[in-house]
Amino acid sequence: MNENILKLLNTDTDFYPANLEQKFPLILEKIVNSWGTPEFDAIINNLMLDTRDHMRHGFPPEVAGEILHLSRIHTAQQRGSAEKL
Repeated sequence: MNENILKLLNTDTDFYPANLEQKFPLILEKIVNSWGTPEFDAIINNLMLDTRDHMRHGFPPEVAGEILHLSRIHTAQQRGSAEKL
């Protein structure tokens, strides 16, 4: 398991994106590198929404689920940060 990803997940291994890491490591890297930045939501939207006239095959369900869960964790963390301001 990647330590940087675990830090983002507050060391919660239950939500570790193992399928995403194994099947799409560059996409996971892009998500991790954008974590906490304004670009994060745009990257997630680009991954999950087909804007190219259905040219994408889509992600396997387990990978799509992990991406969505990472998005939810990110949103929750950002809301928590905003509440502390």
